[in-house]
Amino acid sequence: MATILDIANLVGVSKSTVSRALREDPTLSIGEETRKRIFSTAQELGYKTKKEKLLSNELAIAIIHKDTHFLNQLDNAYYFSVRYGIEKACLKHHIQCSFIPFSFLQQLPIHLGGAIIMGNFEEKQMVEIYSVVHEIPLAFIGKINYMQREMDWISYDIKYCVDIAMQHLLDTHHETVLYVGGLDVSGTPESYHKAYHFRQYLKEHPSITALDVVEGEHGAESGYCMMHHWMQQKYALPQAIFVSNDPLAVGVLRALTEHSVRVPNDVSVLSINGDGPGESLAPPLTTVDIHTEAMGEEAITCLLEQIRNKRTLTKKVLYTPCLVQRNSVKVR
Repeated sequence: MATILDIANLVGVSKSTVSRALREDPTLSIGEETRKRIFSTAQELGYKTKKEKLLSNELAIAIIHKDTHFLNQLDNAYYFSVRYGIEKACLKHHIQCSFIPFSFLQQLPIHLGGAIIMGNFEEKQMVEIYSVVHEIPLAFIGKINYMQREMDWISYDIKYCVDIAMQHLLDTHHETVLYVGGLDVSGTPESYHKAYHFRQYLKEHPSITALDVVEGEHGAESGYCMMHHWMQQKYALPQAIFVSNDPLAVGVLRALTEHSVRVPNDVSVLSINGDGPGESLAPPLTTVDIHTEAMGEEAITCLLEQIRNKRTLTKKVLYTPCLVQRNSVKVR
């Protein structure tokens, strides 16, 4: 194995000069030609710096996600927040991570130590992913895990999200509410739909009434279109609008502004996610925080437990959401 002394002898400089050059010491004063000879000689001899040795021994994992997850930060604040949690944990534990879109599934890096599946895929897509990565430790972040016996599952309590949001409206004396939500992936069981739990809450609390349940595609533009269309129908304005996620709520607020509806004076608005744009809106959005960053960190913890501690039993980690009260809900 090549050493610093071998390089120094071949180049004709001291060991300390070689060491400082390879560390890219900014205080080292040598000619550019000598610097190039040191690096080319090190490469020819196959010498690795401490940093390169460390990296070569790092655990490598892949994060498999939908192709669209990182194209738009506003609409995908959930996934950007989860990604930040993953990357932060990877840096802490010296793990190399590669984010791989679903369409590039067949081009996964070789010699992976584990993988994280991130997002709500259809069951057939999950089966396809599993067929590629089934031999390594796995963790899934999302609503519904079709392979609970095969991989760890990190999620949040969907029913509790809806319950604490609706309870806040009840506690602030709202009697009528409009639900605006994004459609779930095809095949998602009913009990994983926020709209389902919204309807269940209303059955148990007759003092609050739904004026309508409006569902469409996800994203701020979809939220705007749904709210704009609803306002054009000249329906009676509800006392509150409950939105299934923050990006949709961004669009809802934009439509309300265009129709000269004041939030929260005329109508209250609250949402679910708590991971991005809500705090910067006018007014700041009351939301239910589902702890997306923590979910990303937990996925790395799960993989390390499987890899280092040889844990073979799969587990589910379910985060308990919390209400973040801001200024978009009025006490009536």
